[in-house]
Amino acid sequence: MKVFLDANVLIDVVQNRIDFVETSSKVLQLGLDGECELCASDITFTTVSFYARKNRTQEQLYEVLQSLRDFIDVAPSGKIAIDWALQQKSKDFEDSVQYYTALRSGAEYIVSRNVRDYPYNDIPVVSPIEFLKKMGVE
Repeated sequence: MKVFLDANVLIDVVQNRIDFVETSSKVLQLGLDGECELCASDITFTTVSFYARKNRTQEQLYEVLQSLRDFIDVAPSGKIAIDWALQQKSKDFEDSVQYYTALRSGAEYIVSRNVRDYPYNDIPVVSPIEFLKKMGVE
């Protein structure tokens, strides 16, 4: 099963966000364990780098990004995703780009803490907690 990760899930782990790191880490662990295939957009990696660099050296930043890249596939967003998001005129442009990128990548789920920001229904958008329940992880 291919699972598309929204940036907030990776940022939770990289920034050790107390309220969210446990569940987001469990989602990543499912990918590491081979229970699902994880992917994220190219813009997610740049967004994660923006947050991760705030409390790391450059060397540490690249170690974190490389460790994520080792088990997370990169789905390109590109011009088509931007154009699609522009046509949608949704309240959150970035999430529209993410959604279309997930759709094009063949993802079966999008895991995000901002479920309400995805007003589309071709791919189920679930929170990390909901995804873990679907996978039988508590």
